Amino acid sequence: MGSDMNAALHAYDRRGVSGRSAAVGALVALLVIAGGYKAVPLIELYWAEPRKYAVTGDEIREIRLGDGTQLFLAGGGDVKVRYTRHDRVVELTHGAIFVNVAHDGRRPFRVDTGNARITDIGTSFEVLSKPGNIRVTVASGVVRFGRNGWFDKPIELVRKQSATLDRAGLNRIADVSPDAVARWRSEWVEYKGAPLRQVIADLQTLSSLPIRIADQGLANRLVGGRIRLTDPVGQLHNLAIIHEFQVRRSDDGLIISKN
Repeated sequence: MGSDMNAALHAYDRRGVSGRSAAVGALVALLVIAGGYKAVPLIELYWAEPRKYAVTGDEIREIRLGDGTQLFLAGGGDVKVRYTRHDRVVELTHGAIFVNVAHDGRRPFRVDTGNARITDIGTSFEVLSKPGNIRVTVASGVVRFGRNGWFDKPIELVRKQSATLDRAGLNRIADVSPDAVARWRSEWVEYKGAPLRQVIADLQTLSSLPIRIADQGLANRLVGGRIRLTDPVGQLHNLAIIHEFQVRRSDDGLIISKN
């Protein structure tokens, strides 16, 4: 934001909490004098006290934010929520969230996670954040998804569309049905004649380890029953007993193969 802004922020840090009002006033005055009044929302966001929420690995938590936005948190994730007069920002450190955003034309809603930024344009969507990989899937409406940077061009995703951001860049992946978005919100899901690859894909969402099916015939095997998506490793071993396949650990994660 420039050398003048950096100097003002450092001055605030030296003054401490007791000088908060005076420092903020000085910063705003500096911005106005310098012609940077448009950056005032950034200052408000910088000083906004976050509300923090977290869950354990097998827990799902539903959170109702101050504006009515509904947020589901899972996958051992944690978030920090900052609301100001101009912005609504959720910082997802890791894990999975599903957000049903309350519309507010004056305050955009966004999710920052890793090196990605997801901006809501009136929608509900899922964000899955793991080291080196961020996936966004839209249940309704439109979101803008891209790197958190000044010069990177985001893409827009609409209902049923999904995309990932990883080392290979920002890429669209296969569409999904709206009822398959964040299926983990129900914790337990009933499958009736679903291919094993579909069940594994759902378990993969909250698994801390990658899961790979080594055999295509096994991937297409039809399975049924109630599966607890918040316990991916335990459910894999249960499925292995019932459907006679093997789960083994490798350097790359979990590999499923025929006995």
